[in-house]
This record gives sequence, structure tokens and C-alpha cells, in this order.
Amino acid sequence: MLDALKFFLFVILLLVTIMLNQHVTSKRSAELDLELLWQIQDTKGVYVIQNQTVPSGVYTALEQSMVIGSLLEEYNDVNTSWVGETDWTYRTNLSCLAEDYKYVLLTFHGVDTFASVSLGEQLLGTTENMFVRYRYDVKQLCDGDTHELRLQFRSPVVEARERAKDRALPIVPTCPPDVYHGQCHVNLIRKMQASFAWDWGLSAPSMGIWKPIRLEYYSSALIRDLTVVISELEVNGSERWSIAVRVYLETGLASAQVHGLLTFKIIGVPFLNEADQTLAVTNKTNEHGELLVEHGLTVARNAVERWWPNGYGKQTLYSLYVRWEDEAVNGVKLPNPDTMISEKVIRIGFRTVQLSQERATDGLMFYFKVNDVPIFAKGSNWIPSSVLPERSYDSNYVKFLLYAARDAHMNMLRVWGGGLYESDHFYRLADELGLLIWHDLMFACSMYPSEPDFLRTVQEEVRQNVRRIQHHPSVAVWATNNENEVALRQNWYKTNANYTAYYTQYVELYVRTVLPTVEANDPWRTVLLSSPSNGDQSLKERFIATNPQDPRYGDVHYYNYFLDGWNAAQYRGGRFVSEYGFQSFPAYTSWPEARSYRQAELSQLINHRQHSPLGNAPILTMIELNLPLPRDPSADGYWPELIYLSQLSQAMIVKTETEVYRARRVEHGTMGALYWQLNDVWIAPSWSSIEYGGTFKLLHVWLRDIFAPEHLVAFVNERRQLEVVAVRDTLQPDVQLWDVELRIHRYGSFRLVERIRQERIRVPANTVELVSTWDVYGHLAKQGLHPADHLVLLYAYLHPADGLPSQPAPQPIAENFALLDKLKNIRQEQRVQPTVSISVVSAVCSEQSNLTSVSLEVSVSAPALFVYLQLTPENSTLKQCQFSRNGFLQFQPVRTVQLTCVDPGCRNKIQARDITVRTVNELLVR
Repeated sequence: MLDALKFFLFVILLLVTIMLNQHVTSKRSAELDLELLWQIQDTKGVYVIQNQTVPSGVYTALEQSMVIGSLLEEYNDVNTSWVGETDWTYRTNLSCLAEDYKYVLLTFHGVDTFASVSLGEQLLGTTENMFVRYRYDVKQLCDGDTHELRLQFRSPVVEARERAKDRALPIVPTCPPDVYHGQCHVNLIRKMQASFAWDWGLSAPSMGIWKPIRLEYYSSALIRDLTVVISELEVNGSERWSIAVRVYLETGLASAQVHGLLTFKIIGVPFLNEADQTLAVTNKTNEHGELLVEHGLTVARNAVERWWPNGYGKQTLYSLYVRWEDEAVNGVKLPNPDTMISEKVIRIGFRTVQLSQERATDGLMFYFKVNDVPIFAKGSNWIPSSVLPERSYDSNYVKFLLYAARDAHMNMLRVWGGGLYESDHFYRLADELGLLIWHDLMFACSMYPSEPDFLRTVQEEVRQNVRRIQHHPSVAVWATNNENEVALRQNWYKTNANYTAYYTQYVELYVRTVLPTVEANDPWRTVLLSSPSNGDQSLKERFIATNPQDPRYGDVHYYNYFLDGWNAAQYRGGRFVSEYGFQSFPAYTSWPEARSYRQAELSQLINHRQHSPLGNAPILTMIELNLPLPRDPSADGYWPELIYLSQLSQAMIVKTETEVYRARRVEHGTMGALYWQLNDVWIAPSWSSIEYGGTFKLLHVWLRDIFAPEHLVAFVNERRQLEVVAVRDTLQPDVQLWDVELRIHRYGSFRLVERIRQERIRVPANTVELVSTWDVYGHLAKQGLHPADHLVLLYAYLHPADGLPSQPAPQPIAENFALLDKLKNIRQEQRVQPTVSISVVSAVCSEQSNLTSVSLEVSVSAPALFVYLQLTPENSTLKQCQFSRNGFLQFQPVRTVQLTCVDPGCRNKIQARDITVRTVNELLVR
């Protein structure tokens, strides 16, 4: 009875721990977060900042103590550049007691970047890679006395500069373009590459302790990582899942004998073979105190549910529990047996992912199959949620961004190679939300060194991070770098003069170091050498393809800034478009400076933050090609108007391009569209769909339709015909019957010109179907109608089942529009100025969630083009406000829109006067 009670209590404790999503650790053998108060000061002692907690960074500490203003406001990116060129010291007091523990280690999970670590008078070691975990044996120093724990940071800017000296072959690019206002030689150090500035981000050469510090106490072995390889198999007609588990044990920092028992459980799932539950281990750790133990588990296929990407099914996850128990625990009575026990829980998903590259008539295909189902990858590119690494641990903001991706029907994000290996929280959320992860290793847009010391730290970086991330079912593929293959082949950085030398470095780093290290630690996934690349074809061409952007192979990055991006005929696509996009400006109300700056001052600031070497010219060119362009930068209202038009233009360009890619799934074999980029690190011109802080640009609101699982695509193709395509990503039912309606409208009237209907269109699951190719221009000409005065609104409905009684007017399953000419060409008689009014129908705020939800009615006296709603600046305490629809065409007198905001304390009461409205109409009639 007592044993049964003990077991029951153990299971309760385990389940509670799993629900809290924490590692299971016993009461004596422990990993303790050091929640200490730190002092930070520069080497001269001019700035002394007290009571700082981890995670921490120097910029954040200086901001909080008001030594500097916000890094993200005004010109503080350059005004505070001295911070990154100064050495800093972190210090705190640490008292610990080794007692009878065999191992006591001080473990730093993330130090940014160059630091000497001392405890008391003893130098424990040095750090040089912000992505690496550093462990130090402090058993002898844990004597009960108080010792100063000290990290002396060296400037990463100075360190990079020193490493660049006297190099026979410069590592290029040596510096970013001047317009970045950045620092040089970031490619020589293992630090977030974007922290020295990028074309979308500021320079912030951070320093600090950006991840937790832990004291690890134990007396036998510690489970550091668990990885899995999950595959389907059939044995004698029995369908099963095989789970190959790798357990990485540690015994301090030196070799030691281990004798004990590993216990395995998948909570709620029985093993087919009960003997799989335990594995006796008698072995010896290596000279670094590490041991890999491999074990196989099998479960019946019908005992678990599959994990699916967003839109294809549920994201079912299971808890895999592994326990290490030293044989001494049951041998003799020990005073503290728990010191010889280590436990860990990870969440796993039962799914298969395959990157298919089978032969096609004109090259190789390139697409993902999940659970044997071809997936059209819809999504975006993820950059760090903050330019300061310690702030990337803001779990609420990361959650907000990932939910925004999920809610826009995305099923894949690409973690870009100039940022970070993200937090555990990020990958857990991706698992829960069904967001597949294309994961670059952290190398981007550069050549890199290949000296032994550099390769050594890179190998450790890759080994540690792949092991940490590997078990997450959301991770679909690895790529060893971003754009480095294409940069070398296309001579981006004038490498042709020394091509052989740079090629040798490339092969040494990626082919001989990164690639095999990833494969050794994750045999479950494909590893690509670069993005973009020709996939398998690049390997056949000695790792550097003749044309890494060949649309017949692999993935492509496509940007074109001066062809008309609103014109669908210019897009061909490729097998998988992993980057594409266009810039816009953040909302006028998102600029804090807009409240105090004059127009000329705001223009200067926006130009300062525009890091693209092309400047604002692409944005202005696209507006001028398609829309009425404001001409006088000194005029009141210039920037609010230009910002609105830039966001409309960006949304139209990405909409057009994405819909062409979705429509060309069969014709061109296009199976992925990941636009650049989801998020931002400051308020600045960029390619993002979500501004820094969480405001949706028009693009992100539109993405709910652009990426909808059932969508109706319409565009004017290269033959000047209106091409209409039904798109289905859904798997059930096998076939749907759609009725499609095209409505031709004049811009100046609610009255319909013509309705054309096609019924019983057969649309199979998980593919696209051509609805029609229509000579709309010839059709209008026959009726004496001018294309510039008209547009087409499209609606798709499920065809009513035969034999059923008539139903009320059905709701469309998809809506879209097609422009037949440029908006700026609308003729005078169709240029109307509607009266637009907003009324608040209802408003509710939940004090529990701090969410306020407002129902609005938008009323117009005539058709309104691309209605743009914004909250006034006076509502600045409201956060992450989102309209359910924005930038919409309104061809009916009344439309309902929902507004949702985070309103801490429910203090605000939103009224109609708090919302401003813009339309293209008001610019056309001016």
C-alpha cells in the first residue's frame, strides 16, 4: 500500500511539473537559477549601475538607469555608439556550499560575447561565442564564504577590429554600407550578425548576460539534452512508431565511470515492449565529461495522434520523460540519494517530414511532405524580436508575434541566419501553433574565416544548439547559411579575384564543419547548404551552383524594386520562394517623434533610419506608378498620406506576388512562399508586416485572406487575360463544388454593372484548379466600357447540395478583387469623394485579459477605396491594436469592423472620434 501511495504521489508531481513545462529535477540534485543582483560599470568607473537582474545587457541597464535615452528613439542608434566601444564589468556576490555533492558547476547559458569570468581571485575562463554554453567547475570555491563573481566584458567592436588586422585574405564585406550607420567586421566574431546593423535594423553592439546562469549540483550524472528520431514502420503487419532516443549525460568536466539505470516514459502512451522502459548503463564519459546513450522505443500507431502543421490538423504533443538513477541509489542507504538522480521532460510530436526533390521535366521539385501530405508552405521570415538579445526573452511579445503568424494562416516561419538560435519558449510555441520552422544556422550575407579556432567554436555552437532544438516537431529543415552561396557565386563582395581562396573557406566551414555537425546531432532532418540554393543540384556542382537562383531547383530569393510590383505578369516564381517582399513605412502614429518634430525634421529622421542603399526610391517609384503621389514634403499631412500609400502599395505587391505563387503550384511547381519579413526591431522603413511593438501594417491584415486555406485568386496575366484560380490547402472533403461569381463595378457607384456566375466548379483537396481565363478587356470594349473606370469583385461559394431545400443567402468562402488599370488612371467622372463616418456599436473590456474589443460600423455615401483606419495618437496607452479589416474596398453602404487592443486596467473608452479614416478617393479628387 505504501509503495502504491509513493508511486501515486510521484505521478502527481510529474504531471504538475509537465503542466508547468519545466524540467523535472529532484529536491537535492538541482539546477538553480542565480537570481542575483548585479552591479555594472565601465572600466573607468564613470557609470555604475546597481541592482540589475539576469537576463541583462549593458544597453538595457543604461536605459533603465536613464544614463542614455531609449536606444530606439530619435538618433540614439548613433548617439549611443560609444556604449558598444566601451569595456564593461558585471559583478555580484555569490555564496555556495558544495557539501557532499560530487559536482558543482557554474553554467552560463549565454554570454554576449567576449568576457573573462572570475570567482573570487580565480579566473574560471573566457567566453568568445554568444551562442555557446560555458561550464566551470566551482566545487572548491563553494566553501560557504562569499566570493565576488565577475565578468569583464571586452568591446565586441574593438575585438572584431583587432581580429581584422594583418589578415592576408580579408573576410568580406569588411564593413556594412555607410547608410547602415553600423560597425565593421562582425563576420569575424560569433555574435548575432545583425547586432552591428542591417538593412532593416540599427547597430547595437550589445554586451551582457543574455541567458540564465545556473548552479548545477549533482553526484552522479546530469541529463543535459534529449533528442529523438521518430519514424513510421510496419512489423509483421503491425503499424508502429519508432522513437530513437539519444540521452546526453554529463559528469562535470572530466571523464568518469557511470553505472545506473535510465527510465523512459511517454505520458499516457504504452510501449509495445515493456522492457523498453528501462536501460542499464555501464560506461565512461569522455574527457569533457560527456556520454551519449542511445535507446529505442516503439508504440502502436493508433496509440497516438499525429502532429500537423497549422491548417492541416491538430498539433498533438506528448511528454517524453527520462530519468537517470545511479546504481548506488538502490545499493546502500545513502544520506542524500536524490543527488544521484536526474530527470528531464521534453514534448514530442509524432509526424514525418520529408523535403522532396524528385526529378521534374525541367529540373528538380522542392517541397515539404508532412505525414506524406504535400504542404504548400505559407509564411514569413523571422528576425530576432529585439535587436538586444536579452529582450528577445520577452515571452509575451514572442507569443504575440507567433500567434499573429498562426492567425494569418501561416504554416511556416524561416528563422533567418543573421539573428539568434531562439529561446525554448519560441520553439514550444511553434510546436503548439503548428508553425513549421525552416532554420538557418547563424551565418548570413558574408564570407567567414576558417581558422581552427573559429571552426572549433562554431562546431561547439552548432552541436549545442542543434541538440537543444532538435526534439521539436516544428523544426522541418536546417540550412547552414543565408545567401552566402549566392554571394560568392555572384561576386557580391568582389571575391572573384580570390575566388579559389574564398571557395576553400566556404567548403571548410559549411561542408566540412557545419553540415556534418548538424547531421551527426540530428539525423532526422535534411540539411541544406545555403538559402537560396539549388538543393541537391548545388551538391552536384561542388557546393556552389552556377546559378543558385535557378527557379528550376531548390529555393530562390526574389526582389525587384523597379518593375511594377502591382503587375502579376512580372512574377514567375520558382520551386520555393523563401524570400520576397517590399518596403513600407510604419504608421504615422507609431513614430514617437511625430508629436514634436516638424515635417522636415521627421523626414530627416525617416531618411536616417532608411538603411536600404536604394533609399526610399523604390517605395516612391511604386506609389508613383500606381497611385496619386503627394508631391510636397513640406506640406502638412505629407507623411501621414505617404505612409498610408506606402503600406497600401506594399500590401498590393506582396498580395499579387503571393497569389501568383499559390496559383502556379501546378504549372511551375511552386510549393512555398515565405515573404520577407514578419517582424521588426525598431520603428523604421522596412519589409515587415508587423511593426516593432505589434502594430499590424495593412499587409498583415490582408494576409488573413492572402494565405486563407480556401482562396480565390484573380489577376491579369501576361496575355492580358483575367485568370481566376481556386486554391485549396484543405484535405477534406476530397472534392468541393464551388460557385464563383464575378461582379464588375464602376468606381463611382454602388450599382453593379454586371454579374457573371460559374457554377459547380470541381475543386479537389490540397491543390489548385483553374476556374477561367477571361478576356475581360475585350468584354468591356464590346460594351463601350473603359477598364480604368472599373474593377472586378470576386466571390466563391460552396455549391448547395442537390436535393436540399433552399437556404438563406450563403456566406462566401473566399473573396477577392482584381484591378483592371492603375488607380491613378481612374477617369474624372468616377473620382468621387465619399462621406465616411464611424460609429461605435459596442465596446467590452475584460479586466482579466486586459483586452478591449470594440465593434465599429463604417458607413460610406459612395464606394470607398482602400479604407484605412487608425487610432489617434492620444490613445498611446493602448497596445497592439488590431482592426479585423483594414485597407478594404467598401462597395456597400455599411460595413462592420472589429477593433481589439491590449488595455491594461481597462482605462480607455474608445469613441468614434478616436479613429481617423483615409481613403484613396480623397487623393484622387484633390
